[in-house]
Amino acid sequence: MDRMALPRTHHCSACSDGAAPDSVLHEDLVVGAPLSMEDLTDAQRLDRFARKYAHDGCQVREVRRVPHDSLSGYAWSVRFTEKS
Repeated sequence: MDRMALPRTHHCSACSDGAAPDSVLHEDLVVGAPLSMEDLTDAQRLDRFARKYAHDGCQVREVRRVPHDSLSGYAWSVRFTEKS
């Protein structure tokens, strides 16, 4: 199974109060994920990113493809909650 090259730290592009009272909802934009991500189901993508973000105690809520000015023409938006 191939490994994704994702950021080791979170660089949040947006934060909101849409999470539980003791957590903060963030959104990361992940550029350069392998093309094999396209072949996964929504549940499999969620699981793949959830394992990557778990090291900080974060919980992934949503993963979706978004347009981006990269070579592949898209990136992945990952919304996750972080305990405060």
